Amino acid sequence: MIVCSCAVISDRDIECAVIEIMSQGPAVLPTPGVVFRHLNKKMNCCTCAPVAVSAIYRAMDRLQDDTRVCPYALAEARARLVRIEERRARREDQYATSAGAA
Repeated sequence: MIVCSCAVISDRDIECAVIEIMSQGPAVLPTPGVVFRHLNKKMNCCTCAPVAVSAIYRAMDRLQDDTRVCPYALAEARARLVRIEERRARREDQYATSAGAA
């Protein structure tokens, strides 16, 4: 399935990139930006970001199931990604609250 039509990236491309990124060590977090840079591509319109995040999570789940990457590294990366998403959601809520008050 094509995830990004601008850069022509499939879910298989993302899965391969996540495998390579997670094999490098626990310091690298497979965010959409990291995955796109790993594939030597750029996000143009960014409408694919939610689909790319879902594809990254699916790839991480597959890695965990077939134990190609250390489960601890996967769990740590997943926890860090969740914290990033929570911070983003809080910022959006704060922005919506301050915009509604104005």
